[in-house]
This record gives sequence, structure tokens and C-alpha cells, in this order.
Amino acid sequence: MGFRRWIVCGGALELNPDPVVPSSGSKLKGQDGGVKHLIKRRFQVEDRRKSNTQLNTAGLSSAGRYGSRESLSIPVSAAKSLDLSADQTTVIRPVHSSILGEKYCFQVINSENNHCFGCSSAAERDRWIEDLRRAAHPNKDNCERTENSLSLWVNEAKDLLPKKRYYCELHLDGTLFARTSSRAVGKSTQRSSQAGDGGSGAAGAGHGGGAGGGCQLFWGELFELENLPPVTQITLHLFKDEDPKKKHHSRDDSIMHPLGCVALALADIKGRAYQEKWYPIIPYKSPGASTVKDQVGSQASLRVKARFQNLKVLPIERYKEFAEYVTVDYVGMCSSLEPLLNVRDKEELAVALVHVLQSIGKAKEFLIDLGSAEVQRLGENEALIFRENTLATKAIDEYMKLVGQKYLIDTLGDFIARLYSGIESCEVDPLKCSASDLPINQRHLKETCGDVVKRITNMQDSFPAELNEIFSSWVSECEERGQTEIGHRLISASLFLRFLCPAILSPSLFGLTQPYPEPKILRTLTLTAKVIQNLANFTLFGEKEAYMLFMNEFLEQHWDTMRGFLQRVSDSESEMAMARFDGYVDLPLRLAILHNLLIDIISAMKQDTINNLHPLPSILNHITEFLGQDAQRIPVSSIPGTLKPMYVPPRDLPKYSPLHISMQQLPVDSKPSQGKERQQKQLQRAFSVPNRPARNQRQLIKRQASNEELPAQSQDCNQDQGADRELSISSPWNGIKHKALPAPVPWIVNNINKEPYQMTGQEQEQTNLLDRHAQELAELRLGVEQVTERELEMAKRLEDFIVQSQKQSTQLQAQAQELRNMLTIREEQLASTTFRLGVIEEEREEDERKLNVAVAAVERMNVLEEQFAGLLKDVHQLYTVNADGIRKTCINT
Repeated sequence: MGFRRWIVCGGALELNPDPVVPSSGSKLKGQDGGVKHLIKRRFQVEDRRKSNTQLNTAGLSSAGRYGSRESLSIPVSAAKSLDLSADQTTVIRPVHSSILGEKYCFQVINSENNHCFGCSSAAERDRWIEDLRRAAHPNKDNCERTENSLSLWVNEAKDLLPKKRYYCELHLDGTLFARTSSRAVGKSTQRSSQAGDGGSGAAGAGHGGGAGGGCQLFWGELFELENLPPVTQITLHLFKDEDPKKKHHSRDDSIMHPLGCVALALADIKGRAYQEKWYPIIPYKSPGASTVKDQVGSQASLRVKARFQNLKVLPIERYKEFAEYVTVDYVGMCSSLEPLLNVRDKEELAVALVHVLQSIGKAKEFLIDLGSAEVQRLGENEALIFRENTLATKAIDEYMKLVGQKYLIDTLGDFIARLYSGIESCEVDPLKCSASDLPINQRHLKETCGDVVKRITNMQDSFPAELNEIFSSWVSECEERGQTEIGHRLISASLFLRFLCPAILSPSLFGLTQPYPEPKILRTLTLTAKVIQNLANFTLFGEKEAYMLFMNEFLEQHWDTMRGFLQRVSDSESEMAMARFDGYVDLPLRLAILHNLLIDIISAMKQDTINNLHPLPSILNHITEFLGQDAQRIPVSSIPGTLKPMYVPPRDLPKYSPLHISMQQLPVDSKPSQGKERQQKQLQRAFSVPNRPARNQRQLIKRQASNEELPAQSQDCNQDQGADRELSISSPWNGIKHKALPAPVPWIVNNINKEPYQMTGQEQEQTNLLDRHAQELAELRLGVEQVTERELEMAKRLEDFIVQSQKQSTQLQAQAQELRNMLTIREEQLASTTFRLGVIEEEREEDERKLNVAVAAVERMNVLEEQFAGLLKDVHQLYTVNADGIRKTCINT
């Protein structure tokens, strides 16, 4: 299949095939000839002149990737006119939003033409895809099929040229399926773990575990592609993009050529586990470049994390018993499996169960039961509700993503889009911003949080009715137990802690946008999520985050609004209009995913653990029989959960002769054997034996008494029988055959009407040898019996020890959890005390400085007072001298 591009022709959007990239050399994005080439060149020129559509020959430019100003897809209502029943090769699959710049599009491909249709939500798109697939294949659920899916993280690149923008295109067998956003290269210091699975550290082979050396570029974008055709090659092409800040488009033709590519071996990424590594970028030499190093660095590489799954889906009737088991006993299955699972298995199992039960109609009951079990498990530790890695936490996460996607987009979609396009800063930490910008940034943060609160509390028309029913059930159960506050905490923890606040913090993981946020936007999202979470928890900021203390007034002002919102969404009799989930879940596919997951998880367990899960392993193996001989199976015992019966011989068995006993118990055959002969089946004579005369031709046999004489035999008969044979008449009882007596045995003595038997020396030796063997056999049997008793006793002790160990382990875990909680409290107290000590130390230093200044001032005052006293003394002396002089003058006068 060649590379496909979207082209607008006569108001409809067509997807036309183009040649595949040649194995040697680079690929031109406009590599066509004739009329098609001229049409594409014309669209390319108009694209550079106009910015309303932002469509070029390879797809959308950077401006179009964040949302199109003009719809490029056909309205979904036009899909009703398609006739799909005649063409069995029709393919209907979703189109990634990065191709058209529009979300929730799907593609219809058949032998005649290709179309793309746009929907308003993911649920509407899934419903349309399912309806069209059933129109093309009415018996879809009753047929065996293969589903291919790819989950791929494009995380980051290193050693690229600085001050450039790059993006990647994902090709499957030469066909474009998705592309990343355009990002600029820089010395990245903001690779946060909030990028989800893609943000984890790399584990490369030959390219270092880190991203050191060269300039860095971080994407952190996830692509999940389903319903794929058979794939043999997965390739990522690296392109250079134009700077969106430039007013005029560049005439650099190098942006039309890929700079290099990364090829992923399909065999390396197949399976349930993700495979992550650094892949070297194999460069292309474009026509305008003198050397390859002009385009990418010499050690340029791309960190990718991917998995490809090839799943065989059976007809739905094969999963009937499995679906019934999951529907009836999902609580028991979860309680049995949860202690045995790691975090990744819990997450995948919760996702699979939520989709299966949503299709069956039991998802709400499933979530209600898990929430109630979570409250009972935690008891008084209500602060830990939905904060641990449990099946309940993972299940409520997935269910809210499934039924609340439209509500999330209606509530936060415009806010996230405005934040991504804005330039305002909300940094309020004095250590990270200037003093002059601090008041402005504080005002921006208040306005941003106020906008989010208004959107959340006022957007009620699209709130999922299913969540309202779950929340109201939780509140009712907690009120019956006298734990009303815990019911409200359940709602707050699930709706805000697990859904709204994570969506604000990482919008790219919740389908609100594709690109990972820039550092400034990420900081705004982080601060906003903190404020909204504190508002939902009805808690104020403390000294630990002193720079957020100014938001406490904002929190107190909106507490009543938040209480009213939580009350409305958890009220079963609420009058506000709500929306119900109208999407579609492919039940056979989800059952196949759950079956494959459980087979993979349970097969790695110990046999005793597998036996305790009965009858689930047997049900799973029954489905596996239809997947072929190579399919993985779970080892199951013949009688799960029970021990095989063991033969224990009687204690005094060697004292008895088994032959004597068997002889004494033989029945006496005192009846004639005619009855047995009548029960024998009539034999059919072979054709090689002469037939007997017919019944009507036989001579009648006359019954004679025993005292009558027999008729004389004819001479012919005598001649045939022989003269030497004598004819004798036997007694009627002589024909009865008695069972012959058994042959004599050396160690059995029969003294009936016989002389005492004297054994020879050889017979006596054999008898002694047999006695010794019998005694040894008895001793061995006794030893085996004792060993068996010891084994049973040890097994019982082991079982008691395991039970006791489990109890102790549970107690230790509870104590460890309590210690962790106490440690957290102590750490907070220590941090508060450390902060206070720091403040006291600063105050002490300030007081000491003031004291030193005061001491110096006192010393100076003493010096001045001494000087002043000396001056007074001098003045007094001068005054005395002057007074004496004046007196003398007066006397002389």
C-alpha cells in the first residue's frame, strides 16, 4: 500500500495513494508527476498564500495541527448514503487527529474511493464506525477475525541541530498514520515524569541510557492505533519544520524532504510488554545539502517506546461461558487475583474488565461494589481513598475516561486551547519570578482558577448520568453506615483526584490536546491543578507552600459553590439534565483482550495458586482450544483444589494368606450349566462349512426313558464310526463340568483324607524365605504408612504456617502502612519545625545584630558623655577664671 494524502476535490476529501519511499535516497513530499503533480503544486502555492486551511502536500502545517479553522472532513450524515454491502474489501477505521487537525474523524476505504468523515465526539465516532462495519459485514460478531493494534510513544530526540524545529511522521508499510507536533530544539531541562509512560527513563542499547550530549528535543506524545491492516514495517521519518513566528514562509525546499528515519523491527515490539530504547536516526541526503551532517547530528537518535499486538478474535459464542462467569462472579475474581498482581497487571486488568462489563451492562454495579469494598478495606484511613494502586483505583480511572470524555472536553477543552495559545505567566513563587511580576502573576492565577471553577460547576448538561448513579449509590451506602463524610470524600477523590485534576495537569494524556505543554504552560497547569484539588478537598494551603497562601481567600470564597456542585452530581433525584454514554464497545474484541491478559497472568503463577482460582483456568483453556495448538495454555490439575486418593493397606495384612482367603471365598457351582448355555449367543456359520439340513428336513427325535433300550445302529454308521469304538450311556449328571481344583501350592497344606505332609529341606527353606520377604514387606508398608502420616502432619503444619504467615503479613502490612502514615506526618512536622527553626535562627541573628549595634551605640554614648563632662569642666574653669578677672578689674577700677 502506498503513501496516502488527503486532497480536497469538489467538496469531498479523498485519500489518494502515492508511491512508497524508495529504499535508497530520501522521499519527496511532492513526488508525483503529470496532472496530479500540478494539482498538488497548486495547493502548495495556495497554502503558502493563505492561512485559513493550512493544508500542504503532506498534511497540515504546524498551525493546522492544533485545530483547523475550516473543516476538512465530510459531515458524518453523508455516511448514510454509502453502499457498503456490495464490497467485501471495505475498511473502516479511525483517523488520527494529527493528520487533518480535527478530532474524531474516521476513514472509509473501498475499492472505488476513500472518504473521511468528522464527528463531534469519540463516542459518536465509535458508534458510526460500528454501524458501518455491520453494514459491510452483517455477521461480524459470528466470524473469526484478527485485530492489529499499535501503541507507540515518541519520547525525545538528541544530538539534533540547535535553533531548529522538527516533527516526526509515523508510517506503516509506507502509509502515513500519524505525526507528532512541531517542537523546537533546546537544552531541555523540563522533561517531567508527567509525560506518562513515555516520560520514563530510557533503556537504550548502544546509545546510552540518558539524553546526554547534543541538543535535546522532547515530545512525549502517545499514538494508539487500532483496527490496523496487516503490518510488516513501522517507520518514523524526521522532518524539519518552519518557524511559526516568521511572517513569511521560507522557500527552503529541505522541509519537503525527510532528514532521516528510524525503522522498528516488528518482532522486537510484539507482545503485551512495552519495549523502549534509543534508535539511531539513519540520515537521508537531501538534494540541497552538501553532507549528511548538515541535516542531523552525527549521533542523532530517537527514544521510542512501543508495543504491537496481534490478537485473534473468535466468534462471540466461544466466549459465552467466560462472559457469564465474569458477569456473575467479577467480585470474587477480583478479590482472588488482586493480591497476586503487580501495578501494571492491575491497570490492564481493570481496563479490560471495565470495557467488558460496560458492554454487558454491569459496569456501574462493578464500580459501586469496588468503591464500597475500598471504604471497608481502609476503615478510618479515609485520606487514602483512591490514592493507592488498587483495582478499584484503576477501574474508576478507566471508567471515567470512557463515559466522561465528552464532559471533559466540553468542560476543559476551550480552557486548555486558550492556555496553549496564551502568553500569560502564572508563576507565583518569588524564587522563580521577579518581585515586579509577582502581583501580576498572582492575579493571572486567580483569574485562571476562577475560570476553571466556573466551567466545572456550570457545565452540567454533559455530566455523565452513569457517574451520578454511582456517586449517589456510594453516598447512600455511607449514610446508612453513618459515614456521610466518607461518601463525599469518595466523590471528591474519584472526580477530582483521579479525573479532572490529572486532566488539567496532563491534558495530552486525556485527549484534550496532542502536544506536551511547554515549561511555562506546564507550570500554570500544575498550579491550577493544585488549587482545584485543595478546593475539592476543602483544605487551605499551609506553610509548606507559603507562596500559595494568598490563594486561601480564593478557596474560602468558592467552598459553597463546590459543595453545591458535589451535592448535585451525587443526588439521585437531581433535576439537572445529564448525558448518557452513547458510544460502542466491541464485546468480542474486549473479551478476547481479557482472555489473553488472564492467560498471560495466570500461566506464570504457581500450580497451587492456579488450583485456587478454579474454575477460571479451565474456562480460559476451553477458549484457548479454538486458537490452535501453539496458543498458550494454563497448567490445570485433573481435580483442581483436591489431593489425589492414596491407598493405605490394612495394618495386619501380612498375617493372612491371600490364597487361603480367596480359596475359601470361591462360590460352589452346584447348579447345572444349561442356564449358562442358554445365555450364549448363537454363532453364525461361515460359508466354508456345510450347512445343516433345514429344520423341516430334520428327523424328529423321540424322547426316551433311561430304562429303554436304544435302537440298533445301522451297519453303515458302525462302519463310519469304527468297530473299535464302544457305545456307552453316561449318567445325566456326568455332563456337568465342575471347576477343577487348583494346583497344589507348597505353603498350603490340605489335610482332607490325607496323611500329614512332611516338607523337605528345600521346601522348608523356600517357606522361610517367603516368610522373611513377607515380614520385610510388612515392615516396608509400615514405614510407608508412617512416612505418609508424617507428610500429612507436615502438610497440615505447613498450611497452618502459611495461614499464620499471611495473617502476620497482613498485620505487618497494616503496621507498615500505619508507620508510613506516621512517617509522613512526622516528615511534615519535621519540615514545619525546620522551617520554624530557620525563621527563629534568622530572628536570632537579626536580634544579635541589633544588639551589637545597640552596644556600640552605648559605648559611643559613654565616650560622648565623658567628652561632654570634660567640656563642662573646661567651661566651668573658664567661667571661674573670667569671673575672677572681672572681679579684679572691678576692684582696680
